[in-house]
Amino acid sequence: MYWFILIIAGVLEAGWLIGIEKSAAFSKIPYVIFAVLCMTSSLVLFGISLKQIPASHAYLVWLAVGVLSISVIKYYFFGQSISATQLLCFGLIVAGVVGLKLTA
Repeated sequence: MYWFILIIAGVLEAGWLIGIEKSAAFSKIPYVIFAVLCMTSSLVLFGISLKQIPASHAYLVWLAVGVLSISVIKYYFFGQSISATQLLCFGLIVAGVVGLKLTA
């Protein structure tokens, strides 16, 4: 359950980063509100996950899920391309996260 919470926290991390990017230097208030809500939710869920997951593992997974989420969101919604090399690197990130899960 705590790993699922951590993954949701990572996806929300991507949400706040995209919200900040789309806020145009904090001039578009709806995006700022979205970013703050995602950031707060992400940190709360990350904190909850620390009850059962070592901080070093949780932090790496949180960042990895955030990076992957940002890339997927930008690919599907904003037309950002993803190269074969990037896909390979994403696969390595996923392999590392799975490895951490299996050893934690």
